[in-house]
Amino acid sequence: MTAHTPLDGLLEVCDQLRALHDHAARGAVPSEDTLRRTRERVAELGPQAFELLPGIQSQPLAGSLNSRELLVLALLFHRRVSGTSDAFPGTTLIGLLLRAGVPRSDALHLLGPTASLRKENWMLAEITRNGLDPLDGFFLPSTSALALFWPLQTADQQEDVPAVEAGKAKTAEVTVPQTDRDRTPYSSEQEYLWDLYTWRQTCLKRAASLFDVDPDQPQHPQAMELREKARRCWVGIRQRLSLTPESREFGLEKLAADFRLGPNHVLVVTHMLFAEILDAELYLNPMECLRLVADRREAAFTMRSLLAPQSRLRREGIVLSEGEDSAKILAVPLSLADWVVERVLAGLGRSPKWSQQDLEDFLRGESGR
Repeated sequence: MTAHTPLDGLLEVCDQLRALHDHAARGAVPSEDTLRRTRERVAELGPQAFELLPGIQSQPLAGSLNSRELLVLALLFHRRVSGTSDAFPGTTLIGLLLRAGVPRSDALHLLGPTASLRKENWMLAEITRNGLDPLDGFFLPSTSALALFWPLQTADQQEDVPAVEAGKAKTAEVTVPQTDRDRTPYSSEQEYLWDLYTWRQTCLKRAASLFDVDPDQPQHPQAMELREKARRCWVGIRQRLSLTPESREFGLEKLAADFRLGPNHVLVVTHMLFAEILDAELYLNPMECLRLVADRREAAFTMRSLLAPQSRLRREGIVLSEGEDSAKILAVPLSLADWVVERVLAGLGRSPKWSQQDLEDFLRGESGR
């Protein structure tokens, strides 16, 4: 019989917190007894799990992490183990900490810009432009944070981990390896849009690997690779934008800032934009869009609210429905509002320099990748 390790116990507690949070999101009210027992298990993690993790002993700075900080990192690790590689929304992370007995005000400090987890590079944060930090943030564990729970490298294999002196990190870690291209500012808004196109195409391939198979069949062997590739595309885009001073004036970036759009919103808008411009598809099936943003099969069940009638995209008039007569909210074809298309492309001029030859050359290059 397989031994029950401290890591197993830790992940089980994270499972409980996730289940409580998901039930609450559906309107269920957990009993006081359930909350008490879950919080008791969280309180026991210090002596029973955290102190026994192999990465705690191998990383000197880990000794400075308190139990709440380790719980945050454990939740980020649990998300990765559960098959989700995209960033953790700040509001969800705060909700999970609340179920664990951490007051919201303390959770805000744990995730905020001055938090030790961020200053010492245990956690990477991306805050939506003009958003409220950390509520409008998306969080990822650093390589060192993941190594606390599952140290895959030996000490002499870790040359890529930034050196730390006097408790202060020299450089920020990145969970996705940077390429030379990721370190290059965008030369034009058009180049940025083509990067979004590449991201969209990768997500389409990911969706096909997840959903174009029988549900009872094993996951396509390329699904994991495509999920990671899609994440690398998105992180690379954000890295290049951070190096581009004029990126704040890019049409889609301004739209995202004004309406506080997250990555999933941006992907839907990007998909609909290119579907209209390149594929001449003015109306899209909502389920196609939901499958596009899903990085695993189960996500198609949990992301319905992204395109519901009161969702941000539809409430703000960014995405329009053909009609509201159907009782099925996802049965009505959707389209991108004309004002959104015009706003996104405004920086390219009235006649974007996308000649047919340019498109053919670009698409040939994409198919060869």
